[in-house]
Amino acid sequence: MYYHSDALKYIKYGKILPYRDDSDWLSVAYKWLGFYCGYYPQVWLSRSQSSLTGFRCSGTIKKSKRSASRRSQIKMHRDVALFGFENIKGFPVDYDIWSSLLNGLINEDFDSNKEQLDKAVSEYLDRHKKWAIEGEYIDEASDLKDWCGDLDAYLNKHLFVEKNQVVVPSLNLKSAKKIICRNDKQKKTLRRMGFIEDRIDVRNVARQKW
Repeated sequence: MYYHSDALKYIKYGKILPYRDDSDWLSVAYKWLGFYCGYYPQVWLSRSQSSLTGFRCSGTIKKSKRSASRRSQIKMHRDVALFGFENIKGFPVDYDIWSSLLNGLINEDFDSNKEQLDKAVSEYLDRHKKWAIEGEYIDEASDLKDWCGDLDAYLNKHLFVEKNQVVVPSLNLKSAKKIICRNDKQKKTLRRMGFIEDRIDVRNVARQKW
C-alpha cells in the first residue's frame, strides 16, 4: 500500500495538488527532481512504510525560548490524517539515496538550471566517494562503488528505483482505500468532507520524536 499524510487544513474530498514554496530550503532539490520526473513540485507517497510520511512525528513541545513560536507548527503536525492507496503509478525515488543527495543540492541557487544542479550532485558524489575511500567504509553493498562520473547511470540504478517512495503530480484523496486519523473529532471532519465512514479508522498512533 502507498501512504500519504497531510494536515486536515489542506485535505479535500477530491484531487489535491502539491504546495509550491520556492523559499522552502528543499525547493531547489524538488526542482532538480522535477527535471527528471517531469513536474515540480511533487506529491510524495511512501510505499509500505507509513512512518516515512511523517504521520507518527511527535507533537511534544519542549520548554524553550522558541516553544511559543513553534506551537502553530506543532499543532499542524498533530492535526494530520494518513491516506492509504492500493495502486499508485508514480515516479520512484529511493529514500536513502535521496536523503544523501540533498546534501549536494540544498545550498544551490534555486534559479540554477539542470546542468548546474547536475554538476552540484556529481561534485557531491565525487567528494562523498573520496571520503568513503579515505575512511575505509566503502564496500560491495555501497551505492558509491558504482559512482564513476556517469550521473544518469547512477541515478537510474540507485535513486530512481521503486523501494520506499514515489512522487506524483497530483493525488485524488477520495480514491483512498484506508484513512487513519487520531481521534473522533478528526473522523467527523473527514466524514463531513465526504470520505466514506467505513474507510476511516481512529487509532491511538504511537508518535516518534523528530
